[in-house]
Amino acid sequence: MADYDFFVTVVAGENPEDLMKDYDKNLEVEPYIVYKYEDAQLIKDRYLSICKALLENGDLDENEKKGIEITIEEAENMDAEDFYFDYTQDYNLDPKTGDAISNKNKNGKWSSYQLGKLFSIPFKTLNGQETYQARKKDIDWSKMHLDGQEIYERAWELVMDKRPPINTHEEKIYENMKNRTGYFSKFGNKENYVINSTAFWGYAFLSEKTGWTQLEDNMNQFDWVSSYYDNFIVPLEDNTLLTIYETRV
Repeated sequence: MADYDFFVTVVAGENPEDLMKDYDKNLEVEPYIVYKYEDAQLIKDRYLSICKALLENGDLDENEKKGIEITIEEAENMDAEDFYFDYTQDYNLDPKTGDAISNKNKNGKWSSYQLGKLFSIPFKTLNGQETYQARKKDIDWSKMHLDGQEIYERAWELVMDKRPPINTHEEKIYENMKNRTGYFSKFGNKENYVINSTAFWGYAFLSEKTGWTQLEDNMNQFDWVSSYYDNFIVPLEDNTLLTIYETRV
C-alpha cells in the first residue's frame, strides 16, 4: 500500500460519485470494536501469517525483504499482550475490556479523489477522442489493452537479454533504455514487464455488483495487472459507464 499513496480507481456505474461515497475515509460512524483484547494471540498470529506471505510473493527487493524479516522477528519476540497494545496504539481502548474502538469508516479506502487529470491514462474512444469517462462500447480497447507490446519486448531484449540492435529504430530504443536496468529488474522477466506496460489496469475497481476491490499487499501485482481487464472489464455490459479517478489514500 505504501507504494500507492496516489492510485487509479476505475468505477463502473451510472453514478460513480455515489458509489465512491461509501468508501470515504473521512466519514465518522458510530463507534465500533475493531479488535478484541481477548483475541490478542489470534491477532498476532494473523499478522505474522500476512508478513510471511509477503516474503513469498516474489515482488520484493532485498531491502524490503530485510525490513519484513526484522518486523517478523520483533513480533515473534513479543508476548501476545504487548503485541496487542503496540498494534492498537492508534485506537481508543475500552477501559473495561481493553477492546480497540474506532469511529472511522471501516470501509474507508480514499481520503480524496478527482477525475483523471494528472497521472492516469485517459480512455481512447473509437471516434479518436481522449476522456476519463466513457461507455465501454465507445472505448477503443485495441488501443487501451495490450497495444504496442512489440516495442516493450524489444526494449527488454536489447537491454536485459543484451541482443544487438538490428536497425536504427532498435538502436534508439537501446540508447533510451540502456541505463534503466534497475527499473527492468523490478519486473523479474520480460512477460511481466510487457504486460505491466501495456495492459489496462487500475489499483482498484468499484461497481455496485463487486463493491470495492483493490490490489492488496499480500497479492501478486503481476497477476493483478495481467487479469484486471478480463476480471473486471470483460464481464461488464457494453453500455456500462466507466470512470477513471485519481485517488489518494
